[in-house]
This record gives sequence, C-alpha cells and structure tokens, in this order.
Amino acid sequence: MKKSNRKRFGTFFLSLLLIFCLCAAPIQSAVVHAEEDVDVKENVEQPKDETADLLEIGGGGGIPSSEENGVENPEIQMEEPSQIQQEKAAPENVPDAEPENVSEPEPAADAAEAEPQALTDEEAVPADPARLVYGDENLPNKDAFVLMILGDGFTKTEQDKFYAEADKTAKYIMETSPWDEFKDVVKFYAKGVISNESGAKGDKAKNQEEADKDKRDTYFGASFWTYGAQRGLSLSDDGAKKIPALKQQFLPEADYAVVLVNSTTYGGIGGEYCTASLNSESLEMMLHEMGHTIGRLGDEYWPGSGTEYWPNMTQETDPEKIKWARFIGKNGVGIYEYDNGGDGWYRPHENCKMRFLGKQYAFCEVCKEGLRKAFCKSTTQTKLFFQTYADILYETSEGKDMSKYFIVRKGDKEATGDTLGQAFHLTYKDLEGNEVPVPAKAGTYKVEATFDGNETYGACSAAAEYTIELPDLITLGVESKVFDGKPAALDVKVKYDKEYEVKYHYTGVVPYAAEITYDYDSTEAPIKPGRYTVEVSAYDKASGTKISRKFKDYQIKFKSTNVIDNNSKEYVGTQPYTNNKTIVLTGEGFTADEQDKFEKKAAEYIKYFRNKEPYKEADIYFNYSTVEAVSDQSGIGKQAKNTYFELTYDDNGKIVLPKEEGKAVQGAMYIGNNVVTSFYKAAIVIVNDENVKEGAAFTNKRFTVFAGMNENDMEFAANEILNYFNGDDEGYRAVTAEQKKAQRIQFLKAVFCHWYGTDCAPILSRAYDEKFVENGKPVDLAPYFHTYVSGKDVPVKYIISYYENNNGKLGKKLSSAPFAAGTYYAEAVLDTNGKETIPVEVDGKTYKLAKIRGRTSFTIQPNGTTTVNQPKTLTLSKTSYKYDGKVKKPSVTVKDTAGKVIPASNYTVTYAKGRKNVGVYSVKVSFKGQYKGTLSKSFKIVPKTTSMKSVKGGKKSLTVKWKKQAKQTTGYQIQYSVKKKFTSGVKSVTIKKNKTTSKKITKLKKNKKYYVRIRTYKTVKVNGKSTKIYSSWSKVKSAKTRK
Repeated sequence: MKKSNRKRFGTFFLSLLLIFCLCAAPIQSAVVHAEEDVDVKENVEQPKDETADLLEIGGGGGIPSSEENGVENPEIQMEEPSQIQQEKAAPENVPDAEPENVSEPEPAADAAEAEPQALTDEEAVPADPARLVYGDENLPNKDAFVLMILGDGFTKTEQDKFYAEADKTAKYIMETSPWDEFKDVVKFYAKGVISNESGAKGDKAKNQEEADKDKRDTYFGASFWTYGAQRGLSLSDDGAKKIPALKQQFLPEADYAVVLVNSTTYGGIGGEYCTASLNSESLEMMLHEMGHTIGRLGDEYWPGSGTEYWPNMTQETDPEKIKWARFIGKNGVGIYEYDNGGDGWYRPHENCKMRFLGKQYAFCEVCKEGLRKAFCKSTTQTKLFFQTYADILYETSEGKDMSKYFIVRKGDKEATGDTLGQAFHLTYKDLEGNEVPVPAKAGTYKVEATFDGNETYGACSAAAEYTIELPDLITLGVESKVFDGKPAALDVKVKYDKEYEVKYHYTGVVPYAAEITYDYDSTEAPIKPGRYTVEVSAYDKASGTKISRKFKDYQIKFKSTNVIDNNSKEYVGTQPYTNNKTIVLTGEGFTADEQDKFEKKAAEYIKYFRNKEPYKEADIYFNYSTVEAVSDQSGIGKQAKNTYFELTYDDNGKIVLPKEEGKAVQGAMYIGNNVVTSFYKAAIVIVNDENVKEGAAFTNKRFTVFAGMNENDMEFAANEILNYFNGDDEGYRAVTAEQKKAQRIQFLKAVFCHWYGTDCAPILSRAYDEKFVENGKPVDLAPYFHTYVSGKDVPVKYIISYYENNNGKLGKKLSSAPFAAGTYYAEAVLDTNGKETIPVEVDGKTYKLAKIRGRTSFTIQPNGTTTVNQPKTLTLSKTSYKYDGKVKKPSVTVKDTAGKVIPASNYTVTYAKGRKNVGVYSVKVSFKGQYKGTLSKSFKIVPKTTSMKSVKGGKKSLTVKWKKQAKQTTGYQIQYSVKKKFTSGVKSVTIKKNKTTSKKITKLKKNKKYYVRIRTYKTVKVNGKSTKIYSSWSKVKSAKTRK
C-alpha cells in the first residue's frame, strides 16, 4: 500500500538542495501559444529591469533563459525553493533565468483590478472536489502517481482559465519522455481556489523597490523578486502552509503539489511545491522543475550545492566507476565538466533538459532512468521496462537472450528478467510481426515480454525493438572540436582479411536558436557548429556486401573566447549570476576567412567600452566574450545575402532585420545563452559592412544590439546597453550634468545585487582620474574607494592590496602602497571583520553586505626633480622548462641601477614565437617613458627524459635497454662509469635515432661493476648553429660485466 505520509523530499538536506537549485539552464525551447505570441518589434519602448537580471537562468534548479524566440512579451519564469526554504533558508543555487524569448513586462497599470469584495480563506475555497484533468479515472488514487495542481492569482471570474491551464499543463507534460511511459499510472487533479486579486506581487515591477510596494491579495501570496531575482516566484510563508490542508481535504493521496500562478511574467521555483507562471515557457520550465522535485535530479548548467546524492552529477571521472557507467556512449551520455565555475563536478550530458529547456532538448538517458525509478516508487503498479544501456549487440552464431535487458519495477524494488525464472517469457518477431527463433543475425527485431507475476511483482508485459549489428570489425574514433572551417578528423580501422571499401554518412542537427534547428543528412562531412552522428560502413569490395558498420556522436562547437573574465570564486558577487555583467560579441557578414577581422573589431569594441564611463568605473564587474558566427558571404546589402543573421540595410544605411525579425534576435540570444553563459546580459552583433550608418536595438529580457564597424557604432551600442541596464528608453542620451548624475546612480543600482539573503554592493573607484605626484610618501587609495547600496555611498572599511600594472593586467603584488612614479593597480576588499556579512543601514533598511572586491588603476607622476635610475638587470621567473607541448611564458622582473624593481607599466615584453617545442627562446624587454633601452634574456625547453628498462652485463660488455621517447627528440646519450657519482672515468655513447631502444656497449673491463644513465637530446638551431639540447638524466642503474 502506498503510504499517505510519504516524504516529498525525503530529508531536510534534499530540501535545501532543491531550494538552492533555482536552476539556470537556458530555457531553450518554448511552447509559444497563439494567444500569447507577440512578434518582436524594433525599438519597442518598454520598461527595463534596473537590476539587469541578476541571473539569466531558468528552470527548476534554474534554467538558462530562452529569450530566443524573439517574442516581445513572453514572460519570465523561475523556479521556487521549497516552502521550508521559502520560510528561512538562503539558497546557494541560482533562480531561473528568463526564457530567451522574454521581454520586459507590461506596465503595472495593466494588472487586473481587485474583486469588489474580499473573501475569507474559507470562502476562497469552493467545496467542489478536485477535478481529474488527466489519467485513468478507474485507477484508484492509492495505486497511482498523483499530482495536484493548485492555482494562485485566479479570481472568481478566472476559475475556468485556471482549469484550462491545468488541463494544458498536464497534457503537455504527459507527451514528454519518460512521462509518456507512465500514462497508465499518472493522474493529474486540479483544484481551484479564489484569489481576491489577479496575478502575483511584483510581476510588473522593474526592481525590488517596486515589487515591495505591490500589496496584491492572492490566496497563496505568490510574489516575484524572491531573493532579489525577478523570476523568483515563490509563495508566502502563510500561503505555503495552506497546501497540506488542501491536500488532506481534497486529495489526500497526492504525491506532489504544483502551483500555477496567473501571470504571464516568467517565473517559478522548484522545491517541495513547484511553482510556475503562465508564461509561454512555463510548460518546459515545469518539466525541468519536476525533474528536481520528483526525480531528485540536479541542474546540469551550474553545480550549485553539488552532491553525489543526485543521480546526474558526480565528482568521479573514471568511466568504469562513475554511477552512470552503463549509459556512457548512449545518445550522447559521457562525462562532462560543469561550466559557470563548476570545476570538479561532472554531468552526464551536454544537452539535457536539466541544462537547457526547449523541445529540442530531451531528458538524457541518465535523467530518464532517474525519473522512471521515482515514478515507480510512488505507485503500487508493476511496470516493465526494456533497457539496453549503451550495449551494442553484434551478430553471433547463437541467438542473444534479451531477458537481462528487461527490468521489472514496483515501488523501490526491481529485478531483471533473467532473474524471474519460468514466470518470465519472451517472444521474438521480425519487423513484419512473424515469430522467429532467438535472433542471431544482424537486423532489427521485435521482442515481447510477459511476466506472470509473483509475491513481489504483479503481472505485466512490454514490447520493444532492438537491433543486432553486423560483426564488430570497425574501430572508429572522432573527437568533438571547435569550429575552424574544417570537418572533424576520423580515425577508422577495419579488421578484415579481404579487400574492402568504406563509406561515410553523416546526420545531425545544426542549431540556430532555441526553436530553430536545421537537420543535416549527407555523405559529406559537416563543418558548421552542430551535433552530429557519423556512420561508417565497410563493404566487401568484390561482392559489395556490407560487412560491418559503426556509429559515433560528436559535436562541432562555436569558437568562443573569454576576452575579459573578471569572475572569481573567492567572492560572492563576482560571478555572472550576481554582480558581473557578461557582454557577448558576435559578427554578421564575416566569412570564415574574415574571422580575424571580426576578432580585431570586437577587441576595439571592448576597448571602447572599458574606457567609456560608467563602464570604466565598473570595469571589474564586466566580462566580455566573443563568438565567431560564420557567414557564407561577406558583408550585407540592401538585398539579403547568405549571411548568418540575414541582415540588410535600407537606403539610409539603417540595419534592417529579416522579415521574420524575431529570428535574428533568437539567433543572437542562442549564441549568448548556449555558447557563452546562460547568465549573459547583452549581445552585440557587429555588422561587417561600411555602408551601415545606423544600428538597431531590441529589448527582450536581455538585450541585443546590431551595430556597424566604426566608432559611432560603438558609441551607439554602449549607450543602448546602458539604457537597458538603467531602464531608460531606447535612444535616450544624458546631456546635462544632472542627467548624467542620475544616469550614473541608476547604473550603480544595476550593478548592485541582492543574493539570497546577502547584498553584493559594488566597490568602485575613479582613482584613475586623480593626479598623484611622487613625493617620497606612499599613496593610500582607501579614501578613493566607495561602496554603493542601491546607488547610495555607504561608509565601510577596506583591506587594500597594491599591484604592478602589467600591460593593463594585475602584475606582481607589492608589499605596501607604492610611492615611486609609475602606473599601478589597487584592489579593495570589503572588511567584514572575519564575518560573512556586515550590516549597513540605508533609508531605514538594513542590508547585509557580503565580502566583495573592487579595483582601479592609478598613476603616480614624477615630481620633475627625481633622478631616474636606468634599467640594469632582467630576471626570468624560470630559465628551463621540460617539454610538455604547451607554450611557455616566464614572467620577468627588471631592476634599475639602484636595485629597485621597475614597474611593468614602464616597459613592454616581447617573447619569441613558438615557445612550445624543444629549443632556446629569447625574451626582450623594451623600455618606455622615463626608462630607455632594451634588455634580453633567453630560456630553453628541454626534451622529456626517458627511463632505462634494464642494464645487463655480458662478456666485457653491457646491454642497455630503455623506453622509447620519440616526441621532440633526435636521439639519446648514454653515460657509463665505474664511479657511482660519475666523478671520473666517464664515457659516453650517442644514439642518433630516437626510435632505437637498446645498445650493446663493448670493450669494457671484465668482472667490473658499471653505473649507467641515459638522457634524450634534440638538435636545434641556435643563432644559426646546430646545438644539442639535452634532457635531465634518468635514474642510475648498474650491472657487472663477465669474463
């Protein structure tokens, strides 16, 4: 019997994990319903979120947004922490991001008016029973998997709308794998309750202040902006406490409860009670959230509070030991490290619904199995499954019994067919339905399983198809790669005694946006970014008969570069889901041969942003990444060319999006969301055409701007992104001093972040504008740093460190504040006196400031009378490296004639090209400003050493054997001596071929013990001359000669 008091999350630990898991997998797909669908409009003036979206994630533990549909006002959804968590906990995970097709909500004035007379809680609950909206009415609830759908923000006149939404939600979920395998045991019930007002608190608010002012009266008290994120849609503490009573009264056998909130603003949270708004993305988000709530699955885009408890995340990397070992190789399952700061944690798939949302993203095989087990545990019904894992069945002389691939489950018990004895029966058939003996030959077959039942399991049956492959004669290797205009290299070997020929066939998906993909099916190898499968078939050359085939999945990924990465794991507010803003730059009209041109132009854009206020002041809180989008034709025109975004320009040079203008926006959002990070804030599409005179901007929940190649276009992009962050209308420009001051304050609010009970207040400084003159005293920058809480400067203390300026980057840390002329960096860290947070009161409200850091550059000018000591010595951090295939770059230290270190801002360093292979490389330092001349040093990369396998004595001889070391070597040198420390009588033998692995040394003294060692060498050119570079010596071995 099913226990009515079954724990929904099992333990407090799991509750916390799910609360923390406010997912952020890019909501990739979106079921866009006709009544909600609105086309993207160019330059639509809408209010924007001043916080600039704390987290661009969305879905159950958090699902990266899917704003990609380019819809102007599909709203944002986010999952919600469990009710326990809603009461007190401060989750560590991330609230869901907006779906990629989400744009700003409508003004608050559009909210529905309150009902004329407020209802009491008792009056708000109609006496009619919960309605069955999906499932077998004849199946007792005690034997079924039962979900209860409740509604919040639905007034008395909106109850029909609630039941329609509940019906739609249930049907959508049950058409998704693996839910569709449980149509016979799952039941959805809906129970409407009446709210006094429609919607949810804060669903139209642009920031936390506006949300706090919204006092809307709904039955469960649903509100957005939970933990400072707009998409954080949670229930009030009192509202959450009403659910157990409703379940007990109307549906005591309910296993889980979900709450639909009557708002089209994207939002939701996963936990004990999953919430979701009515945004067009909500159905996909609901699936993701239920993955957490029901399957106890972890997010796959961000590790959050990682735990081995979840079936789809681990810190194990051994393919044979990992918990999903049997699935590796099936439908893309592997071992993939988390992104967004998740080093050390691994997920099973790159494109699972627990990472991305959208119809193109299914639950991976590991997550499907986790959900199947969870469903079975919540029902008394016996279910039979067919699971071949990643096993490949090959043709044999005898038939293959498939019993072990059938799994019978009931509750938390399971068994495979091969353990069920005579009560388990299999019938094999061909594809036409004809019964056949147990198949042994290659082909696709049907298998029907029936189980008579026993004391543990009830009677059940299942049918499946499976394929037996031709003999395994092919070894196929193909690695995923980054786009470079070339197909992936295949490593194919065929083990066949006769002559044969090999044929190739490729299938796959080329993604453009969340809901826009292109199928690939060709005998030609693909070169564009996408997910592919290569099928290699071998044929007997004489007869043309296929003798074997092999499949392999791989990906071609977009080329992406993190140009400026200010993320840090050391501080709470230094990630893209808190204070840091990630701006993604991509290109339009750049062919494969013009990607260097794109990267250079993108670098100019980034430099422009970093030197323009207020971006410059907040530079430490901005990340910049590039993604190469390759067009088949260069530039754009008045008529569309074959370019990536299909842009054109009009007679005035203004950029025009294609007729389906949402498509280009979706494409840009996909690049930002899926290629860089689901937390990105804005995308800039640089258009490769000098005829472009005016850009175009599009405001969704995140921002896309299309701009040209000159500085005016850079200014346009910077201004429009600033407008987006500040909530100003597109086209707004601050002109007066008062306007610029107000603009900066709004920008400071955008950089401020409230993060699950703590406040991440930006620490900023404009010390780079100050004039410091060398006077023999250290320059203290503490007075020049400021901490801003919602735009207001608050008094706090800092711990300040000083660094050399190494060509625009942090150089060597200084022991104290500098006093000598030069350019430096100062980094200020909020002094929390050893605590996690410190309290600060602003306008009567107490904020808990988390430890965070700020940074600024500054210059000390010479006083005009100081004697300048000239450069004298150059020291490299390392002068010898062992070859490992990686580029070497020793750091430099330069001292002047007085023995003082010269700051890096006074010189540039030039390294010789290569610096990867064995050789000698130069480092040149060229001085500037008050320092003159150059200094040079060199370092070398030596070969890897080898090791001796054995040294055996012979008649007046020794035979030496060693391990081959052929990479970056020319040969070997053997030394031998009768002295153990090789102090005298040392003789050498040179072996000139690196493939040689043994040498007999003769003409030695008889009955004498010799010590032997070996090293590798490579002959290289140094200053035009051939020079041998040796590795270190191996360990010494010895042997005694005979008479």
